[in-house]
Amino acid sequence: MYLIYNLLSWPVALLLGPWLAYRAWRGRLPGLGQRLGLIPPVAADSRPVVWLHAVSLGEVKAVAPLLGDLRTQFPGLRIVLTTSTRTGWQAARECLSDGDAVLFPPFDLAWICRRFLHRIRPQAILVMETELWPNLFREAKQSGVPLLLVNGRVSDRAFPRYRATRFFWRRVLAEPHAILTQSKRDAERFLALGAPPERVEVAGNLKYAIRPLPSPIVARLRAMAEEAGAGPILVAGSTMPGEERFLAAAIRELGQEFPHLLTILAPRHPERFASVGEELRAAGIAFLRRSALSVASQGETSGSNLQAELELPGVLLLDSIGELGAVYELADVAFVGGTLVPTGGHNILEPACFGKAILIGPSMSNFQDIADTFLRDGRDSGLDGVRMGAAVQLLDASSLSSALRYLFRNPDLCRSLGEAARGLVQKELNPMERIRREMARLGGPLSHPQNHAPNHPAGGAPADKEFPQAAVADARPLSEARK
Repeated sequence: MYLIYNLLSWPVALLLGPWLAYRAWRGRLPGLGQRLGLIPPVAADSRPVVWLHAVSLGEVKAVAPLLGDLRTQFPGLRIVLTTSTRTGWQAARECLSDGDAVLFPPFDLAWICRRFLHRIRPQAILVMETELWPNLFREAKQSGVPLLLVNGRVSDRAFPRYRATRFFWRRVLAEPHAILTQSKRDAERFLALGAPPERVEVAGNLKYAIRPLPSPIVARLRAMAEEAGAGPILVAGSTMPGEERFLAAAIRELGQEFPHLLTILAPRHPERFASVGEELRAAGIAFLRRSALSVASQGETSGSNLQAELELPGVLLLDSIGELGAVYELADVAFVGGTLVPTGGHNILEPACFGKAILIGPSMSNFQDIADTFLRDGRDSGLDGVRMGAAVQLLDASSLSSALRYLFRNPDLCRSLGEAARGLVQKELNPMERIRREMARLGGPLSHPQNHAPNHPAGGAPADKEFPQAAVADARPLSEARK
């Protein structure tokens, strides 16, 4: 089956080559050289290297607590973290230490994966969630590199496709040393796809270990909101195309009853910042861009000189990367996007960490187990078209305004919802201990923490200076994402 996969992959690669080159030239495919395996070698020293792959921003956030745990358990460990998106790349840079490297992952062609492995020489590979790369998995096994699939899951949308080609995926799923899943349902799905039962284990969800990173913007926005007399505050995070029109209609309607309503709106993808601003303008909603505060932030700690620009009811458009998680702290109600349109939803755990009332739409297939956990202890919402547990779920977008109105009118209920959400985050299982034990079981350098201290050649430079900056040089188009 690998022969058929590779015979099909080569013509596809040749056909897509010009298009990929064009996208790279236009800055839409950063890290093309790295994706082709053109990376410098990691300097040889006694420290073990672990390669972690987290496909995008959400997975990078989820893996951040694991990085800290691994560094504690295995001092001197060198991390190579790969991620496929610009936003993930930037977040990865912020959570890595000196001597670590963030790269874009290789295309799944055998010779590219082989070169990538040869340049990195990892002692172990950890792949997040459902990143099933047939050639990488096979090359890792043939190279004798242990590979773990961690935080494993198979979404409702992807499961039928995988199941239809089970005859192929059972071969791929036989390659990892262990498959640690988020839930029992995910474990059952991996088994249904042919994974060896002795290698599949329910370990829990890494996302329960996520804690939002602090950001100085929170204090500035709080000062602005207080001086403008803003309240209630709605933080609408990770919104997807089509959702802003529902939010705009709700803001216009609720602004009549709540004239000091402030909505902090954070579109999911940076390339949509400008178009969302135009959509707000066309809807007649006053808004201020977060990027307009950048110059003032050099010398201002108060919002006094900026209050006049913040019209209420109105919107602060969070056209920045990496600040949303911290900004949820300001919310009276946190709406998590990607849920009113059929895109599968986004992670609700960041606002839960702050004890905020969480509102979601019906589309949560990407995080179904988390949503089920938050909604399992149902309570009477008193509203049609709404489910309520430790979060509030709309059955369709038409209930958005009425649900927001109900929550804004009942601040005690919001506090109760927030406390329930925070309690779930604190008690739910996360797989840190299980991953740690599995890595120690792999043998080799990872089994002996005392050997992990840096060991530089006499008179030589520290090894963390030996991974050239050229390793991330062709990721420069990331700067375009900040505009």
